Amino acid sequence: MSTNKTNKTIKLSAKDIISTREKLDKEITNYWNIIKTENVISKKAKAMGKDSNYDLFNVYNTILQNSEKRIKLKGMLQYINMGILEFNYEDFKKTHYYTIFAACEEKEKLAHWKDLISKKRFINPVEKSKKGIKGTGKIETFSYAKINANMQKIQLSINSLNAKIAKFNDETLLDITSESEDFATNFAA
Repeated sequence: MSTNKTNKTIKLSAKDIISTREKLDKEITNYWNIIKTENVISKKAKAMGKDSNYDLFNVYNTILQNSEKRIKLKGMLQYINMGILEFNYEDFKKTHYYTIFAACEEKEKLAHWKDLISKKRFINPVEKSKKGIKGTGKIETFSYAKINANMQKIQLSINSLNAKIAKFNDETLLDITSESEDFATNFAA
């Protein structure tokens, strides 16, 4: 028995895509704020119900999923702006634009993790080693070590994407017609 996957075509305007992306931007920012606010919470506050009861690992997974959705939306908007009126995500993922948008998303994640580090939104590892996790009177979801591990993983991804971008920029050539010759001579070596 074979299954045929039927592709459903929908029509979206640039306005629809921008509106959806803006909502997603706010949602992602909100989720990062939840992580920053609730990564470390006192046991007393937790017992009194002064947290949102979000599972921060799930919140981060939602950020990752929404990040990929945002890349897709940026790709759709890019296609519309270029006059390309058909969008296939799997084909888009093979383009230079995908690489650029993915690098932007990775850099944003890295910036948020760095913000957690700079604002010390984790239990101090020295305090934790002296008192033990129970002795701190606090609960944390993402430890300093976990935040650093995430940052290292993201940095590796950024390095890889930046290398692809650099290769594209070095190797991709533009043919300029003779009518643009005066303009082209400005770039001659």
